Amino acid sequence: MDTLKFLFALLIISCSAHPSAGQQDGYMVKSIKSFGAKGDGKTNDHAAFQKAAAFFNARKGNGKLVIEKGTYLVGKQTFIKDNPDKYAGAYTGDAVLDIHGCSNFTVEGKKGSILKFNAGLRQGTFSPETGKPFFHDFKDIYNRKEYRGYRSTAGIAIKISNCDDITIKGLSLDGNMDGLVLGGTWGIGSNAYELEHYGIYILDASHINLNNLYIHHFAVDGICIINKGQERKTTGITLSDSQVNYPGRNGLSWVGGDSVSVYRCSFENSARGKISESPAAGMDIEVENNSFCTNGYFEDCRFIGSKGSALTSGSKEKSKNMRFKNCTFASPLYYTIVVDAPFHVFEDCKFYGSVLVWQRATTKEDATYFKQCSFEETYKGIKMYDARYLFGAEATGIYFDSCQFNAQTTACFYLASHADNCDEGNPQKFFLKNCLFKNTATTQLALAPTVAGIAHHSEFTNCRFYAHKGYTWEINYKGNCFANRGGNQFYQIP
Repeated sequence: MDTLKFLFALLIISCSAHPSAGQQDGYMVKSIKSFGAKGDGKTNDHAAFQKAAAFFNARKGNGKLVIEKGTYLVGKQTFIKDNPDKYAGAYTGDAVLDIHGCSNFTVEGKKGSILKFNAGLRQGTFSPETGKPFFHDFKDIYNRKEYRGYRSTAGIAIKISNCDDITIKGLSLDGNMDGLVLGGTWGIGSNAYELEHYGIYILDASHINLNNLYIHHFAVDGICIINKGQERKTTGITLSDSQVNYPGRNGLSWVGGDSVSVYRCSFENSARGKISESPAAGMDIEVENNSFCTNGYFEDCRFIGSKGSALTSGSKEKSKNMRFKNCTFASPLYYTIVVDAPFHVFEDCKFYGSVLVWQRATTKEDATYFKQCSFEETYKGIKMYDARYLFGAEATGIYFDSCQFNAQTTACFYLASHADNCDEGNPQKFFLKNCLFKNTATTQLALAPTVAGIAHHSEFTNCRFYAHKGYTWEINYKGNCFANRGGNQFYQIP
């Protein structure tokens, strides 16, 4: 009898150590369909996603929400006449998945999982009395308190706030921009509707992993990363193997946080659809909320075809340490990249169109670096934005190592160093070594009719220069200033 009791006790312990499928040590796996979602492309499944978010928020995460193959129509707005919360606006769109206060939580889509916003959602300004579109001629309506109640937002697909250790993967998020009902404008740009309509919105959250996502046609940003204040709350954000296409503003807006890493992703066609808002960048690094942007790493990424720059990084001392490796940048309508913040490193990157650097580095540690990079005019046979040069700088502290410049109809460079003196090795100057400059122009150039490149307060070492007869390289512009540091060779193209 004692032996039987002992064996029975072992059996109880064994069963306790191996809980039933779907739940281990409190970890729970739930299907979105268990919350009532249909995924049939006809039913509005918004309520099911809200129930799922409420369920996991209540248990502070510790589980997985599985979204099976299907098209899940989402999006919910309510018109509240004379809303007492005047900042809420006439129509306020609810987030589809509002995840907050959670950890150890995953949202996993299966192949063919699509969240698509319904047509007919309002975006822009609408009358809080009648609900009708409110069209206006104000350039700054967003600064006029008396019109806050006119704001109308389509909502956010996935909002992550005050969380840690969250994974979102395997989903297609369709903002259905063309299906929005637009009221009056709100924001800056030719056709601006900068009100909440994001693919993924990360606020004061850490260790967020985004993988295998397709995010497209949202009125504002595909992805927005925010850290409010000086406390380091948003950190360890990783995005991989994903695409962001046709956002109304930016593919990726990074306005606050630390340690953002992006691998094998593309950000394309910003502000090229129904809605067009500034800065219209593939990625915009622009600090807000009294915060900071530090320690970014981007590898094997494409920033292509946006109305604005492929990359804008202009937060000066509030932003620092951005590294790009094997990335491609091309912009047909504006500077390919604009850099005005310390310590940016570009390695094995390709640039198509005009590059612009404004950063005024005072030390070598804060300089801008280009290593084994190439600069071209055309991308896939189409000429990109031409500001009269491939590379332009009104800056201090830029270093080039083993880069190639290939120009056919424009100058290779306009390097206007703002170094405070001409001393040899002054870190505020520009330094170019082991670079190849090839200019095959045979007609007058816009920068200067027969000048293939202009530089001052720049030092060239072991560089090669190619141009047709009659074209010159003004590397001694405004005085020698130790421009030719030796090993440079100049060739005439036959």
